[in-house]
Amino acid sequence: MKVLLIMPQVSEHVFRPGTPPPLSLLSLAAVLREAGHEPIVLDLNLLKPEGTVEHNEFCVLSALKAIADCQPGMVGINCFTAARFPFIRRLADSIKQNHPSLPIVIGGMHPTLFYREILEHCQSIDAISIGEGERQIVALAEVFKFRSSRIGAGLQHIDALAFRDLDGQIICNPRKNYIMDLDGLPGLEWDLICFDDYYADHSLWHNPRKLKINMSIPIYTSRSCPFDCNFCASHNLMGRGLRLRSPIKVVDEMEMLYQKHGQNYFGFIDDNLVLRKDHIITICNEIIRRGMNIQFESSVGFHINSLDEEIIDAMVRAGCTYFILPIEHGNEKIRNEIIGKKLSREKIVEVVEICKRYDVLTGTSCIMGFPEDTNETLDETFSLLNELKLDIVTVVNLIPFPGTKIFDQAVREKLFFDNIDIGSLWDGTWIMDAKEGHFYIKPYRMSLDELMVFRNKFDL
Repeated sequence: MKVLLIMPQVSEHVFRPGTPPPLSLLSLAAVLREAGHEPIVLDLNLLKPEGTVEHNEFCVLSALKAIADCQPGMVGINCFTAARFPFIRRLADSIKQNHPSLPIVIGGMHPTLFYREILEHCQSIDAISIGEGERQIVALAEVFKFRSSRIGAGLQHIDALAFRDLDGQIICNPRKNYIMDLDGLPGLEWDLICFDDYYADHSLWHNPRKLKINMSIPIYTSRSCPFDCNFCASHNLMGRGLRLRSPIKVVDEMEMLYQKHGQNYFGFIDDNLVLRKDHIITICNEIIRRGMNIQFESSVGFHINSLDEEIIDAMVRAGCTYFILPIEHGNEKIRNEIIGKKLSREKIVEVVEICKRYDVLTGTSCIMGFPEDTNETLDETFSLLNELKLDIVTVVNLIPFPGTKIFDQAVREKLFFDNIDIGSLWDGTWIMDAKEGHFYIKPYRMSLDELMVFRNKFDL
């Protein structure tokens, strides 16, 4: 059976070249193909509107054309953030209007958190995969390949799936387990994309090996996170713990992309790339052993407590060009007791000093605007950043994403600056975005004006 997998556009109004390939869809495509189905990937980020057609409308029309052309037996749509849900809802409605019997399934962080509300209000969406979805997408394809089956029938035995049964009742089958053997998954279906479509200008990137960088290839070596930071919701999608791919399998994939497709820059998307020392050291040594002239970084940064000179040296020799060190906050109590980092100031300084001995960029990410923040705690962040003298410093306003401890705290203690209808967060029309200095949570002992003083100070 043909299955159309759709990646919504990142930006609602503007064509944005240079977005990364849809790794999640390539993984779903791989398991579908292994099971005997025919996946088709449609990345709406690659579409440039023609004439005066509104961008979202152009994307909807393009998806409808793809459906007419390939005649799939099921459509799967990625929905990672709330910001994309209004478009996805519009897209699902348009598909149903034109193809009433075509099953539509969505997955990702946002529908994982709000599956019940979405199924209650969006009749065009037939099922929602909860968390990682490789097993679910194959099981759904097996059910829907018999087009005589009514949507809603045969889904009761698929775990981690929410759907409406034949009586219209919303059912959510609990997850029994996560995929522990990541090496058992087939390799990603890279042949379903054209690499040239994702090329962009990277001439300003730090490039010590003087390579021609056309794109950053996303790649993962692990899933899940054993930590419990109060601003993070990733455990809702991938669970707790740490599930590892074999280092050899990881480098096999990188070498294939390097040799067959000419790709030389990689962006690891792991939450915890360096948590297991033997794991990252083996990956680096294998890259070096195979003579791969590549460069890489981690898009989410490195767990600072896990870094030491041996790891940093191996990573730089293998091609790491940029060390993002997520310090999060300059105040010890907020960083460790509130956020939950368990990261000492001494360890931060030690790792930064080691990194500066190598030809790499150093950067950090910090967060301001916790309920416990004061003028004094934010001064500590400012002072620490000035002392460290990193190449790139990013200080963002706290965003209390649903599914996080900080969101629950803000709801429980009524800390939101804005009037937020918690019951309507599912529809994606109210988006939490820290652009233009917006703050969502009231600190206990700071005013909005005082927060803005520090916002301007960090922006200088």
